[in-house]
Amino acid sequence: MRLINLNIWGGILFDELIQFLREKKQDSNFFCLQEVHKSDRSVITPKGGRSNILLDLKKELSDFDFIFSPSYHGRDFEYVVDYPLSHGPAIFWKKSHPPKKTGSIFTHYSENDVRQFPGHIQPDVPRNFQYLIYDKFLVINFHGYWTPSAKFDTKERLEQSEKIIAFAKNQNLPAIIAGDFNLAIDTKSVAMFEEGGFRNLVRESKAKATRSKHYNIKWRKNDKFADYIFVSKDVRVLEFKVLPDQVSDHLPLYLEFEV
Repeated sequence: MRLINLNIWGGILFDELIQFLREKKQDSNFFCLQEVHKSDRSVITPKGGRSNILLDLKKELSDFDFIFSPSYHGRDFEYVVDYPLSHGPAIFWKKSHPPKKTGSIFTHYSENDVRQFPGHIQPDVPRNFQYLIYDKFLVINFHGYWTPSAKFDTKERLEQSEKIIAFAKNQNLPAIIAGDFNLAIDTKSVAMFEEGGFRNLVRESKAKATRSKHYNIKWRKNDKFADYIFVSKDVRVLEFKVLPDQVSDHLPLYLEFEV
């Protein structure tokens, strides 16, 4: 089995993203994607993304089924729009290998419960994870809590790690947990997975970053990590790597595994 995780940045680098998917789809079983938009129209969003990038993904990944789990509506993060626009994670799986159960669980607030950080224009938005349950394993796709400050531990981040770990362990299955966690690598929120019996494949790989050249870190020099794949120890990792493809402000993560 092969899985790719990627925060697609709303499809801002559309041509590069579609070419990347075209090259990878034949040999991939799963795409765990974050920052996906859905709309009834195709326009450029205020932040430069595609309002209905989900439709483009469906067309390109025609051999895949998917679930899209919106976390909020009517805005492109801090920009409120006057047309239907939903934002959230999407996970695609090969039609030839359907899961027996799918779903989504919120780790921060509930769907469309958007609040405001005091003194900031950026909103405090809900966050959720998706899951696919198979007879022999579990896949989780997650986009983590974000604040206007650095990606350090907060109460919300510690709680989200606790919720994901508890859910994964309750399934009693080999687990693959992928996503943009919005976490620095040396946080307690990341260590909780490692202490809970999960391998941190980004740390093991000694990758230097999971952010691409398109991410502006001039004012935050050590903000080089956000994306992770954790696996339980009963998952056999055949290959893991942070791919160099510049298709977003995040780099893709690649995992080949057996269970």
